[in-house]
Amino acid sequence: MEFIVKYIVVFLVALVAVWLLVPLVKKMAPSLGLVDEPSERRIHKVPIPRCGGFAVFVATHIALVVVFFGPWRNLAGSTQLREWGFIFSGSLALLLLGVFDDRFGMNAWLKFLGQIAVALLMFFGGFTFQAFLHIQLPWIVNLGATLFWFTLLINAFNLIDGIDGACAGLGLIASAGLAGMLLSLGQPADALVLVALAGACFGFLRYNFNPASIFLGDCGSMFIGFMLAAVSLKANIKQSMMVALLVPLLAVGVPVFDVMMAVWRRVARKLVSIIRNDPLACKVFGPDLDHIHHKLLRSGMTQRRAAISLYVAAIIVCIVALGATAMTSNRTALIMIGMIVGLHVIVRQLAQVEMWTSTQAVLLGVHRPRSIVTLFVAIGWDFALLMLSTQLVFSEVMSYPITLELMSVCIMIPFATIYLYGVYKTVWTRSRISQLLVLLLQLAAGEALAFVALLWIIDLTLYELTVALSLHFLVSAVGIVGGRVSLRVVRDLNAWLRCSIDSDHDLPSLILGAGENAILYLRQASFADQQKAPRKIVGLIDDNPMLHNKIVYGYPVLGNFDQLEEIIRARGIRELVFTHHYSEELREGIYALQEKYDLLLREFVFFMRALDQQGACQGVLKPYSVDDYDCRNICGQRMGDGDAADEGADQPIAE
Repeated sequence: MEFIVKYIVVFLVALVAVWLLVPLVKKMAPSLGLVDEPSERRIHKVPIPRCGGFAVFVATHIALVVVFFGPWRNLAGSTQLREWGFIFSGSLALLLLGVFDDRFGMNAWLKFLGQIAVALLMFFGGFTFQAFLHIQLPWIVNLGATLFWFTLLINAFNLIDGIDGACAGLGLIASAGLAGMLLSLGQPADALVLVALAGACFGFLRYNFNPASIFLGDCGSMFIGFMLAAVSLKANIKQSMMVALLVPLLAVGVPVFDVMMAVWRRVARKLVSIIRNDPLACKVFGPDLDHIHHKLLRSGMTQRRAAISLYVAAIIVCIVALGATAMTSNRTALIMIGMIVGLHVIVRQLAQVEMWTSTQAVLLGVHRPRSIVTLFVAIGWDFALLMLSTQLVFSEVMSYPITLELMSVCIMIPFATIYLYGVYKTVWTRSRISQLLVLLLQLAAGEALAFVALLWIIDLTLYELTVALSLHFLVSAVGIVGGRVSLRVVRDLNAWLRCSIDSDHDLPSLILGAGENAILYLRQASFADQQKAPRKIVGLIDDNPMLHNKIVYGYPVLGNFDQLEEIIRARGIRELVFTHHYSEELREGIYALQEKYDLLLREFVFFMRALDQQGACQGVLKPYSVDDYDCRNICGQRMGDGDAADEGADQPIAE
């Protein structure tokens, strides 16, 4: 009974503290300007305070006072009074950063640099990947991995905080799950820190679950991610490195999955915008409406159902993580295989926008090669594969410590070899089998040179080194050569993605409005049959300044209606699509532009229909026929001439 009492007491202290603090914080928020106003990117319709993170922060540390100054201050664990001092300092700095961002708004890069500064403080306080994995790492690798872990979890919980109760609920599940793992490993002090966080998150859900009366704000969501990152690095998981990495990663699996998809999506869009010479099309650190919770809401779920779905997914992966701590390495390998299969299914269901965008980047990069694509995709891919092969073969298979010299030889020599042979000048989607075989031989030559160099710097036997380099070559070849083969495969399998390839016959189209109806239309336009339409969507316009230069379902918001004529001229727009019932005055101005620039007008209200020059409906457009379109272009007819030519490429969404 005494074993359980301390956890109940700490949990209740944090819980009651939040209940008492939140009403006070809600009263202070308007006077401090910490209120979230409704907007196009917001789901709520009334102003709501967004400084609930302050209550979670204070409640958590009040409970930790009980832990480190109460009767349980001498419990076993890696997190003691000194470590709590660093955790308090780092979380306080992050809280102030978040409050400033909530109040005044902050440049994304400055916010990221603030997170890096907090992570550096924790690194020099002993919260490092080297201490977590119990292996000797090169200083720069240790620093980079530690900074990456902190920024990953901080931003993961920051980005998942998009619907009522999502971040607080996932923080509760992650902290409770990780606390259970630490208890099973005999680290009660570390577990108590997470129990305090769990109590604060659970208490906050009383006010934050839909319909929410207060939000965490950036100060709260970043605090939850920071606490989980800090304590997980202090976890002493006395098993293989694979399990040690797997357990904390699974505990925060849902938010991390969301942030990884966000990075994937935004980097791909950035590459597309660079290829198209369109710097305003996407920002890697800019917000979008394609996070997991947005997709769940668009699927028809309410906020409550979406939040509960995220909770269920988080609980499942936490149970898997708890099981991994009690299993042998063979059983853990089976879990990994099962997770990969499950992740494949999940990605196919949830990452359709990301796959579509990244396919655009690949195909446009093939058709319009740019040095930036080579730099960030090809070279980055090869470096990552060589680094992964070195870590996997020498650390996991050979149980040999990774040193800076070993890493440098195994990466730089094979990379330099294939680079000098002009690998990055080849368009691999058009490669022949002979070129792939030559690349394989080049990589083998680099491995042979690395073998000679390693004879001088490591103490493995000749047989062990031969086995290690053979495995290193095999793993690297699968990634480097196989990756280039996959480019051809991806291109062939995705040839039906008509919207990814420019055509002289496509109508440059502009979407008028960026609200929910616009998202509905863009979602329909991404269907396979709709991608055959002779339409190239350039972007959207909307009068909401919060949306300007942001991304909505993969397309940029180019400006407002005052800039409409300028955008039409600059982008060569041939078609305008209404997705909202605008005022008569605005419509009259658009009809005038229609006559001036010979534009086609469409209106989308659950289905696409054509408008005449006075805005009268011409009827629902029938499904698009590729043969009809080809015949019209062969005959030299202009799109929009006559009823037959005006038949669109859209069909009702009910079909």
